[in-house]
Amino acid sequence: MIRKILSPIIISVIQIVVLAIIHQSLNYFYPIQHRSVGFGLTILSTRYVFIFSIFLFNFYLEFFRRNIYWIGFCLLILTSILPLSAFNERPFRSLFLILLTLCGFLSSLALNKWRMKINMKTETNF
Repeated sequence: MIRKILSPIIISVIQIVVLAIIHQSLNYFYPIQHRSVGFGLTILSTRYVFIFSIFLFNFYLEFFRRNIYWIGFCLLILTSILPLSAFNERPFRSLFLILLTLCGFLSSLALNKWRMKINMKTETNF
């Protein structure tokens, strides 16, 4: 039971760290020329919503098997609302945030399928 609880937490933390590294490295290579406070708040708010959504989605994937694509799509839309509201000011940065969140949810699905495949192989070997 502890493994079922710790597994989504570890996966979520790894996903958040990797996506933060990608975001920071691309901001290092392609910096924002005119920083505005409003878009910084959008990034900060999107970060918090994404962290909550990815934890929720990974726990849902661990304990339930029904409607995972609909739940993932709804959480992606929920996370993308804030970058879409700032799309007029910074369209490429907003699209970048939306793509990062999409990669986060897709990586959760891919990791879940990979783990399921490994579990099926180990169960058939015994």
